[in-house]
Amino acid sequence: MRPIDLALLPVVWIPTLWSLRKLRDAPRRTRVLWGVWASWAVSMTVGVPWIRRAIDAATGIASGTNLLVQLSGLAAIALMVEFVRAMTGRSQDRTSRLNLAGLAFAAAALTAAFSVMPRPDGDVDLLTYSDRSWAGYLYWMVLTAYTAVGLTASAVLCWVHGRHATPGPVRTSLWLMRASSVTGVVYLAHRAYYLTVRQMRWSIGEPAAVAGTTQVLLAFTMLLFAVAVIWPSAAEHREKTTAARHVRRLKPLWQLLQQATPEVALPLPEEVRRHNPRLRLYRQVIEIRDSMLALECHLGPAHAMAAEEELRVVGLSGERLTVAVEAALLTYAVAAELSGSEIQSSERCRLRADGLDLDAEIAWFAEVAAKVGAPEVDAAAERLRKSSPGAHVGEVSGEDLIG
Repeated sequence: MRPIDLALLPVVWIPTLWSLRKLRDAPRRTRVLWGVWASWAVSMTVGVPWIRRAIDAATGIASGTNLLVQLSGLAAIALMVEFVRAMTGRSQDRTSRLNLAGLAFAAAALTAAFSVMPRPDGDVDLLTYSDRSWAGYLYWMVLTAYTAVGLTASAVLCWVHGRHATPGPVRTSLWLMRASSVTGVVYLAHRAYYLTVRQMRWSIGEPAAVAGTTQVLLAFTMLLFAVAVIWPSAAEHREKTTAARHVRRLKPLWQLLQQATPEVALPLPEEVRRHNPRLRLYRQVIEIRDSMLALECHLGPAHAMAAEEELRVVGLSGERLTVAVEAALLTYAVAAELSGSEIQSSERCRLRADGLDLDAEIAWFAEVAAKVGAPEVDAAAERLRKSSPGAHVGEVSGEDLIG
């Protein structure tokens, strides 16, 4: 197989086969996108030399696979325009019918020109075939013009909507789609120039070099389109993975606090728990925040100073000290709540999470969760328990609570 086939076939077949799993229940935009990949997959596969030879030998039509390749390409362009329209929020309307009519007209014109143009046998590339004819020129100009109109329409849609889209994966995808369309127009302009120069019998470069350049431009166009399509899904997957990682990091702190305040945790449906880590993370942060608010009644400024003094002795300082103090205070407060001890402090100690935005709050909770169950933290919490006047607080450690 040619290097270009090895590079492009996986690009088109992997998303085509992968999308088949949920195609029946997928929204229209996803089904249209599958049609784009499927059309390109057929076009690229049929264009592989040994497959092309086998089909031509079986049908007895000289260069018949070239027509199949180009018709599949026309279908892919029409579907790509529909996909871009759906991606930019435009539903089916008169423009969709015009797109379908344009596809039918271009396919009919292409087939008619193909039937009367001289065609080579074997592996000769129809684009660089030396037997010039106006029917052959019309064949390539119809294909080039239709594809150029489709790519230009896609580029304009992506330009208009990309400028006003909210910064994020969708906007990036639209800009990549526009870059793909522009690169595709360059590819078509290069091919149209070569065809026109050859038809006029002017001096041109070697046909093999021309074919190689068009293949490189086509490959670059398709790779940009593939990245543009995959980008939103990849970004969503990355966000879900990050959220799931945060959920795991916050779990020790969440479990510690839920021992004393189980009423703040509301059950989530199993489907949500498994497939929506971002909602799980958001709920987890809210529940940690509510638990901390409920436990603040057991903490006063004296507790914070005592915990800080205890933890300085073991060599902690700076941010590490601040994190350990918060973990020790929460461990002590949980033990106090579980033992039913009376509230000793009239002035509450405000915990560090107050006033942070969501991302900073998650990062802070993750640091505190990492210290839950640490020996120095449990020792400081035990010292607070013993030094609290009139409080009979049972011993609680992060390790015991989170198993």
